[in-house]
Amino acid sequence: MTGSRKSTVTSKSVILFHGDKGGVGKSWTCSIFLDWLVKCKLPVTLVDGDTRNPDVSRMFSDLMPTLNANLRIHDGWMDLTDFMMKYPDKTIVVSMPAGIGTELRKEFSQFIQIIHWLERTLSMFWIINRLPDSVNLLNEAMQVMGTNLRGKVVVKNLFFGEASKFSRWDNSETKKHFEEASGITVVLTELHERTVDKLFADNENIMPFTMAAMPLHEAEKSPHGLTPSENMELIVWLQENHKTFDQLRELLVI
Repeated sequence: MTGSRKSTVTSKSVILFHGDKGGVGKSWTCSIFLDWLVKCKLPVTLVDGDTRNPDVSRMFSDLMPTLNANLRIHDGWMDLTDFMMKYPDKTIVVSMPAGIGTELRKEFSQFIQIIHWLERTLSMFWIINRLPDSVNLLNEAMQVMGTNLRGKVVVKNLFFGEASKFSRWDNSETKKHFEEASGITVVLTELHERTVDKLFADNENIMPFTMAAMPLHEAEKSPHGLTPSENMELIVWLQENHKTFDQLRELLVI
């Protein structure tokens, strides 16, 4: 792992976690990514665009500057601009709300101009399930943002099945064009449901995943009452997905 490694590059990236539909795992993927950034001791802030259930900011508000922004209205994008200017040397991670495609099309021209003025880079994670909408909506999003993205990553959320079952994505023309434009595909492995259930059983006891994981021989100290095997599932899951993000660090300029 790279927990002790310090950043050697300027942290001026803006990274969107997107998918433009509910239930694909945008917030979940954003949370494990933020967990990795914290583990690596990289300078980061969070903008949570889910005003109805800001679960990402709930998990990380004690560890980093956070902003809850309503990105469905122009004022929310203005708040995002102010936030980026307040933290000029930190990565800005944005957890996008579901169904934001129409608003993003309206706002993107001005938003990308601001990104350029602030000398930042823009990257995007697009989280998919196995249904056609995930592919079709990405095609629409790429028409709006594609040439302005420094890094483009599609995430197969394996909560919906093994990686080989994402045939709609694997066989699509959208994937072909995405990869021709230097986009890449990664997988997010599934955390066992017994562990997930305990981690999120109490809203007052939600914390970053790495903080919830105990050393193997100290599982009895688990703040969530994880059994040794449940704690081990969490440790292995963290290692697998943190390794994936390690490999994306250069692409995302962080």
